[in-house]
Amino acid sequence: MTFSQDLSIDTRYSLQAPCGLPSPLRSSLSSHTRSSSTPPSTRLSTAQHSEDHDEYREPTSLDDIEEPDTLMSCFGTLSISSLPPISPKGVNASGPIITRFPKPPPPRPSSILGTREEQRKIYLGPKLSDRATGGPDAGPLIDRFSCLFQDQYDCVSNPKGIVSLGVAENFLMQEECLELISTALKDNFTPLDLSYGDSLWGSRRINRALAGLYNDYFDPAEEVKPEQIITGVGCSAVLDQLFYTLMDEGEGILLAAPYYTGFDRDLIGRGRVRLIPVHVPIGEAAFGPESLKMFEEKLEEVEKEGIRIRAVIVCNPQNPLGRTYPRSTLLAYAKFCEEKDLHLVSDEIYALSIYDNEGKFNYISYKQSEADRLKAHLFELNSDFPQADPFTSMLSLNVEKELGIEFDKARLHVVYGMSKDFCSNGLRVGSLISQHNPLLLRAMANTSMLMKISSPADVIWSTLLLDSKRLKSFINTNKLKLTESHKFTRNWFIERGIEVSNSNAGNFIWVNLGKKLKFENSIIEKKIFQKLLDGGVYIAPGSAYHYHIAGWFRVTFTVPRGNLIVGLGRIERLLNLRPLSELKFE
Repeated sequence: MTFSQDLSIDTRYSLQAPCGLPSPLRSSLSSHTRSSSTPPSTRLSTAQHSEDHDEYREPTSLDDIEEPDTLMSCFGTLSISSLPPISPKGVNASGPIITRFPKPPPPRPSSILGTREEQRKIYLGPKLSDRATGGPDAGPLIDRFSCLFQDQYDCVSNPKGIVSLGVAENFLMQEECLELISTALKDNFTPLDLSYGDSLWGSRRINRALAGLYNDYFDPAEEVKPEQIITGVGCSAVLDQLFYTLMDEGEGILLAAPYYTGFDRDLIGRGRVRLIPVHVPIGEAAFGPESLKMFEEKLEEVEKEGIRIRAVIVCNPQNPLGRTYPRSTLLAYAKFCEEKDLHLVSDEIYALSIYDNEGKFNYISYKQSEADRLKAHLFELNSDFPQADPFTSMLSLNVEKELGIEFDKARLHVVYGMSKDFCSNGLRVGSLISQHNPLLLRAMANTSMLMKISSPADVIWSTLLLDSKRLKSFINTNKLKLTESHKFTRNWFIERGIEVSNSNAGNFIWVNLGKKLKFENSIIEKKIFQKLLDGGVYIAPGSAYHYHIAGWFRVTFTVPRGNLIVGLGRIERLLNLRPLSELKFE
């Protein structure tokens, strides 16, 4: 076999598209005609005007039409601004052919530079960019969390420290996680993991493992394939890159309030988009399809103000409310976005952190023998909210079939990560699934190297996700511990006469201290927050989540039980809360 035969067109590594990305060329190399079966968005090429509008030529820096799909030629043809023309359905192309996206507007003029002395007064040195300094000031938030993290409670080393019940971290599975990390790195870390690996856009291993997770646990209407996934260092990084790619500066996103406060950082810090809270009805109606009427009203309101809405975010399960959305409401979101031609982003980071909703749960460890499994105890758990909806992923919807309407699947993007369901905020693994928008994935590839996950994190989670037996045990054990800790904390507040919102998912509960302490304004809410923080316990106020009703707080219960008891004890002492059973005897 000759050298050229060994590197044949079918096996040459340099001819393969980057992992997780669609190839810009899918038709025959000898014929530069677009196949009708090839989605136009997978072919990133410059159309040339000719009598046959289906013909076009791939210009490359090497201009080699015999081998146009090599790795080197990709550097010449890889341009997200060069799409072939797309005709509307049922309309024959005629007239001039638009071969590119609109040219970007000229850059905005920079603010006045000023003299050297003026620059030093503001920037302490030469001027910084308007892009970096023109967004929200994260300094106070960074300072506050730095103080919190540097003074965290420890029963031995720092007993006077702050007990954090305000950060959504899950410590209930620490023993299982540490064992997993140890065995995974020992057994599966290879010399390849010391290099850039087999892809600059993640790894083939983690994409394959994640695809298996989604297909097994998210009930997708269509099989999720590894090439439909992009990974990054946590969901924050993925959301930052996603909205930087989807939207332009100043464009708006609608999302139901209260909402996860981290969106303010993840989406505004670099993408400079606008988050528009929609104050949906209070109570059960907040999760019903009728809540989309509020989205319609808010859209009309802000568009009159000159703000262009481009996307909707749905956080399911909802953070900070800890609730899953019914299928009917998710379909209503899809319908709304189709009617308004908006991107629909579903943040599903708590997808597998669902409490037992049937009143009983069988504790099973992957280490137990069959005899031990038969002896496993049954626990009565989330009986307080038996009518809660099971988790439904946006991936599982077949909108066209279920609603009888057209739905552009290229608008749907799902974000998921390992921090919450797999109790590992520090390992930073997030992912984006976009099954029908390869152009988006290719556009994100331009910057995805900036959020490539580390090899150790890749190895750890690939090891777990590819071990179906151990994976099932991990999820079930976490579910049991979540449910038990949720019930313990919920009952603690109820016993003291504090209203607790119904919840069935996540690491936290939503409690109404305002009603108990008889206040209704945000100023007192902030004073209560500060009093608790000064007294050594941190819980998150509702105003931090853009909630318009004062008095609500998010309390995390997935901390070590000793820490939880100390934190709740401090809340009880500082706010003079007492169990109702004690008050009856006075």
